[in-house]
Amino acid sequence: MANEVAYPEETAVVLEYTIDAVSPESRQLGVTLEFDRAAIGKASGDIILFLPTWTPGSYLVREYARQLSRVGAVDAKTGTILECVKVSKNRYRLTPHSNTSRILVQYSVYAHELSVRTADLTAEHGYWNHACLLLWPLGQPQLPARIQVNMPAGWDLSCSLPLAEPSGTSAGTSLTPGLGTAGSAAASASLLKPAASRSQATLLARDLDHALDSPCLIGQFVRIDWRVADVPHAVILDGLNGVKAPTSLVEDLTDIVNAACNVWGGPLPYRHYQFQCMFTADGHGGLEHGESTTLLMGRTALRREKGYREFLSLAAHELFHAWNVKRLRPVEFWNYDYETENYTSLLWLIEGWTAYYDDLLCLRAGKGSREDYLGVLSRSIAAMRNSPGRFRLSLAESSFDAWIRLYRPDENTRNSSQNYYGNGSIAALCLDLLVRRETKGERCLDHVLRDLYRETYNKGRGYTLADVHAAVERTMGPKGIGALESWTASSLDPDLQDLLLAFGVRLTTREGNRPHLGITFDAGRTTIASLQADAPAHLGGLAPGDEILALQGLRVDNDRWQDVFQAVAVVGEPLEVLFARRGVIVRRTVVPMASPGAPWLELDGKASAEQVALRDGWLITPKKASEPTV
Repeated sequence: MANEVAYPEETAVVLEYTIDAVSPESRQLGVTLEFDRAAIGKASGDIILFLPTWTPGSYLVREYARQLSRVGAVDAKTGTILECVKVSKNRYRLTPHSNTSRILVQYSVYAHELSVRTADLTAEHGYWNHACLLLWPLGQPQLPARIQVNMPAGWDLSCSLPLAEPSGTSAGTSLTPGLGTAGSAAASASLLKPAASRSQATLLARDLDHALDSPCLIGQFVRIDWRVADVPHAVILDGLNGVKAPTSLVEDLTDIVNAACNVWGGPLPYRHYQFQCMFTADGHGGLEHGESTTLLMGRTALRREKGYREFLSLAAHELFHAWNVKRLRPVEFWNYDYETENYTSLLWLIEGWTAYYDDLLCLRAGKGSREDYLGVLSRSIAAMRNSPGRFRLSLAESSFDAWIRLYRPDENTRNSSQNYYGNGSIAALCLDLLVRRETKGERCLDHVLRDLYRETYNKGRGYTLADVHAAVERTMGPKGIGALESWTASSLDPDLQDLLLAFGVRLTTREGNRPHLGITFDAGRTTIASLQADAPAHLGGLAPGDEILALQGLRVDNDRWQDVFQAVAVVGEPLEVLFARRGVIVRRTVVPMASPGAPWLELDGKASAEQVALRDGWLITPKKASEPTV
């Protein structure tokens, strides 16, 4: 199913990297690269090395080269210094001597940013994406590499790259260097164990894509190994600092893996998989990879019901990407250009459809009730309705503009574009309901994805919008194409009431008709962070950055804002607002409008048998596929 490329034998290695993390207190990762000049096809002339500027899955040029020290190079045999000149923000030109055959490049990387996209080195752990570290010969993405990691004594390494064993043989499909795949699908507290101790590990990458898709986590973490459908899985827990992981963790992840696999109707697409989990005081994020994912969560989340559900949803989201984007992906992403923006108008499918499935997978895996799930959908609908930008920029346009909008938000972002994660999930919901309704429950969005996977990825190519339309048409007929276009290529304003009616689910409104101004504040302050376009505050002349001081002459601050506002604000009546703008006190009058209220989904207790059947097909765990169809 996955059409994986074989791993290199050690004799095929061309690029030899060493990453030195033995002095974590320095927050510097020392890196060397050694290679034979002829082996990279540069027996004569200059050699250009480049560092990626972004990481797939996170669509922002992050300028990793800003953390590099001065780069130097020498003749590896004689030690003679070679000319090494920086020729652009992320490129370096090496000029070897005529008799130079082997080159050694040396530099260091500052690593002190804890996120799933960057590099972080402390006395407690180390984590990095290789996009932050590896200078690579330009135009040579096919070169195999060996990466030796030196660590403090007692630390170990987690990475999906195969291990080069001390004997010189490749570990091939070993899940994590030196740790095997012990354990079973049954979870128990006894499976929790510290990682094995080592101070060095050597990894093999078949090419540039493979190296950049395999982040490393080092330290004294806790690890659990088990198998799903005889495929090795592992979860690595770093930074819990005494917080205990739930004893059901492996069982819950196993159920989610099975639920994801059932969507696609075939075997797991990878030969092994690991969840690299980093916990800190706060933070939330994930980044997908072909054989792993990195998850960042607040460490206490695992001990709170809501927080643990969010963790499982995040894990489900990133796992689903093992199919949707790491294998099934748009033609624009089939071959990545790691130095510049890679544009596509299909992030509403890559991320939006994945966002739809993350909580749905948790429901199908039995990790919450239908009411819980409808609550999640209700909040997503509310977020969509509070996004005026959905009338100004389509999901397709917002996808294309991800590089300059979603990852660089400002106070006007929600007025000028839309979030293709949340709003893309609403479009996916609408298509799923439409397919189920039109086929009387015989098919759903799962079948669209299976068809698209079979007709594109399994045939060795990326997909286009035309391929998506063809998959929809083969699944439910031509009616679906027009509907999908209306949700993704123009304003997003679906008739959810009509779609949900067939499923015995009612869309109601809570807490409507309350006065509102359409503003959000900076955390802990009454300074306006953003205004909703055409809402009372906007129409009354307020702007982001204004600090509201009083309402109707009554002093307000963060603690008293709600009490004062509710006491003096009346729908349709003028409200005097005193605020400070760039050091000047200003007085304006605004007229509060009636809040549209919060949308809320609830089961219709009077639903017909036909409605209940459709609803049960949507909201109840489906039967496991008996035969792979992908």
